[in-house]
Amino acid sequence: MAADGALLELDAVVAGYEEVEGLRGVTLAVRAGEIACIIGANGAGKSTLLGSVFGMVTPRRGTIRFAG
Repeated sequence: MAADGALLELDAVVAGYEEVEGLRGVTLAVRAGEIACIIGANGAGKSTLLGSVFGMVTPRRGTIRFAG
């Protein structure tokens, strides 16, 4: 696990499909035992964010760390 206790960390993640960037510089941290909720309008990047975390979408820039 990371030094600050985060189980999941995203740092300046940029990702998308073809020429469309669905995420632009997303940074977040979720600690063990926390519950996080991703909300937003249609087309806001929720599915792109989750696809990036699960490895279904390759980030163009930034880092994603799970348990360190």
